[in-house]
Amino acid sequence: MKSKTKHATTIVTTLILSLVITAVFAQKPYKPGHPEKANQEQALTPPDAPPPPPPPPIGDIPPAAPPALDLPDLTDVQLEKIKQAGLDHMKIMTPMHNQVREKKARLQTILTTTPFEIKLSDQVAEELGKIETGILKEMIRHDQELRTLLTPAQQVIFDARPKPFLRRK
Repeated sequence: MKSKTKHATTIVTTLILSLVITAVFAQKPYKPGHPEKANQEQALTPPDAPPPPPPPPIGDIPPAAPPALDLPDLTDVQLEKIKQAGLDHMKIMTPMHNQVREKKARLQTILTTTPFEIKLSDQVAEELGKIETGILKEMIRHDQELRTLLTPAQQVIFDARPKPFLRRK
């Protein structure tokens, strides 16, 4: 009789344990930025709270210096020269970025054709590398051009900031 009671107790314990495990694993994990979490946060904000400010319009160039050049004591002359240098930089960079996209599309086409032509893929990869090297050189040139427009105190702050063109893609 004791063995039947032990057997029944084991079965009931196993069933309860399996239900608990199933319930735990059936729950969704928390993911930051998940819409359900955002709705919960909105429910917690008081109704009389002011709405968040709207995002800035896309494509509008702010009248002040770019955020990367948020430096102290920039004069109007410096701001104007920085804006002009940025426009000149964009004129140079846009065709180069277009060429990179073209070469990558060409390389994708080569990689998916049969028979695969390794010499052609090597040639396009070399051309792509030359364009990307040119882009890096232009970014360095532009960075140094901006640096020359700054006072020594502004240069210290400018130099201490990370350079976006040195980050890995």
